[in-house]
Amino acid sequence: MASSLPRLLLIDDDAISREVLAMMLEMHGYAVAVVETGEEALRLDCAVDAVLMDTQMPGLSGLELIQALRQVTKARIVAISGSEPGAAIREAADGFLLKPIAVESVVALLAGTATEVADAEEASSPADLIDPVVLAKLRAMMSAKSLWEIYSAVAADLRSRLTPLQAAIEAGNDVEVRQIAHTIKGGCAMVGLTGAMQAAAKLESSNPPVTSPEAVHQLRFALSGLEDMLAMDFPT
Repeated sequence: MASSLPRLLLIDDDAISREVLAMMLEMHGYAVAVVETGEEALRLDCAVDAVLMDTQMPGLSGLELIQALRQVTKARIVAISGSEPGAAIREAADGFLLKPIAVESVVALLAGTATEVADAEEASSPADLIDPVVLAKLRAMMSAKSLWEIYSAVAADLRSRLTPLQAAIEAGNDVEVRQIAHTIKGGCAMVGLTGAMQAAAKLESSNPPVTSPEAVHQLRFALSGLEDMLAMDFPT
């Protein structure tokens, strides 16, 4: 029953990741409070049983956020990220989930049947626009209208980030390139936009002047393909 499930707090600065994961958890009967920053989480006046927190956010984040949360709540703290965390975060948190996150992984971890769960199934092919496994799971959990709205939001978010990403690349601002790429990677991973996720991961982890032309082209190609599909009333 929903009343017997843990009450959750989700902290993630990426709107797409936050909204998709919260929606999936709520569909499984969890009560989920969502905030965008670590600072908001510390100000939140509600009791929760577990916290799912992104480890890479602007402001209070990572190990410092875990330590701050320990001062105000006895809830379990689960670190989530699109990248492998350092040993300090693994030791400080009560569990870790690698994006893209399957709801089954959250359920297993909170139920105590797993202490750590890796990422969801790998896409069938790097050339696929959308991971069929992720798409099938989303189709099973929500209406076609809701799914269309989610992918439309992903497309709009990706389009809004391409201009500042290109500007950061041209300015040689590697820090900003990696920050934007990390955000893109998280949102695209949650909905199985495989090519865009891989391109963003390359920008985040490699030397931008070397990888950026190919990676940005891959991002634009994924966006164009997704927008074409949405125009044809995908996923109905």
